[in-house]
Amino acid sequence: MPLTVAAKEAAARTSGKTAQTYLNAVLPFFTWLEVDEWQLRAGNRWDGPPEQVRQAVDDYLIQKLRCRVRPHKYGFQVVEVTGESRNTIRVFLSALKLFYGVMVGKGYYPFPANPLVESVSKLSAEALAAWEDAENEAREFPRMSPLGGTEEPRRKRRLSDSYFRIQGDEWLPQIVDDIKLPGLVLTGGSKVAGWGLREECVTRVLFESGGRISEVLALTLGDWYARGLLREANATSKGSNGKRVKFFRWHDDTAKLLRRYFDTERRKHDPNGYGVEDYLKLGKCKAGDLLGVPLFLTERRTPLSPKTFRQHYWNPACKAAGIDADPHQARHWYVTMAIRTIYETARTEGEVQRRLRELVEYMKWRSGMAMIEIYQHYFDAQRHAEVQDRVQDLMEQSKKRAMAELKRDRHKKFKQTAPNVQPMETEPHSEVEDILSDLLGGEQSAG
Repeated sequence: MPLTVAAKEAAARTSGKTAQTYLNAVLPFFTWLEVDEWQLRAGNRWDGPPEQVRQAVDDYLIQKLRCRVRPHKYGFQVVEVTGESRNTIRVFLSALKLFYGVMVGKGYYPFPANPLVESVSKLSAEALAAWEDAENEAREFPRMSPLGGTEEPRRKRRLSDSYFRIQGDEWLPQIVDDIKLPGLVLTGGSKVAGWGLREECVTRVLFESGGRISEVLALTLGDWYARGLLREANATSKGSNGKRVKFFRWHDDTAKLLRRYFDTERRKHDPNGYGVEDYLKLGKCKAGDLLGVPLFLTERRTPLSPKTFRQHYWNPACKAAGIDADPHQARHWYVTMAIRTIYETARTEGEVQRRLRELVEYMKWRSGMAMIEIYQHYFDAQRHAEVQDRVQDLMEQSKKRAMAELKRDRHKKFKQTAPNVQPMETEPHSEVEDILSDLLGGEQSAG
């Protein structure tokens, strides 16, 4: 009866095909609950308390779907897919969440809370949604067209309220600790048709500055000129409403490539056929007059958009390199490398905290040090891993010393019990000879 009710509700909310898929996904779970010996002994039922249901789902994910499940510090469970396909696990969890939602609403489940929903995250998601709705309604200024590539389209951020969350299915700061990643992308790009100075400059600025793809492609000649046309440029930030509230910094080589691109490749597509010096003369060296000149242009003389760069250049470059990465991972890579460098080079804890605050200011994170704390969990674990390595090295050294002492004791005992025969060799014993001596001693003792 409950499954029938849930199936009808699913069909009303989704397509008939989706409802059938959901039903097929949860049926094996309920069957398993009724026949598995350990679940029967534990008294786990589909209509048990939320904690009991969660434990049963946890067991099912591990035992039947071959997942790894670990607790997250914020209370939910992170599901790492290892056996079944990611889509299979996603459909199962979504279907089960819908099932219990229907059961709570219809009164079939005797508890007020959906066991597949994490209450704290649900409240946070609702609060964030309400805040973003109010912010969008209060916004009075006009938005620039997303076709220009200077502003991301408006969209709501989605925070999951699920108790079980598949690793990688929602946004979490990623730790990109492979120092080779920029080189892999650039090398892959060199194999892509149409990859030129523009694509190399964009990719290098992404990795070297830590900027978002939308922010990097929104750079103008005026932004670059305002900071000397060398290694830095003013930049907008997420939520800054087009205001220049931060700056980007990149390598000397990138600055040279950017200048070369502007005066060669870009000049061919510039509406006026201008290079840097031409625009400076025209603008009479006033940065404000140059803010309307985008750094990166397409062949159609329009600003290069994030979508175009991602689909036609970044993704093919990653495919050629044999990796799966998103442009935003360049930002995570920059932050990971910056924090690693801070910890490796700072001499005191005070210096570490000061330089971390400088990083927060450079990145213009709204959440401030809270974002650093998320990344720090990785480095805390890594530093503890280094401590573990040291402890394990000490243990290994201790074991070797103990084995050496045992070997010496055995050798001494062998000398005391062996016949008084003059050795024919005068060279010191090797480790192999010591082992042979131990074996011979053991045989003589046994005899």
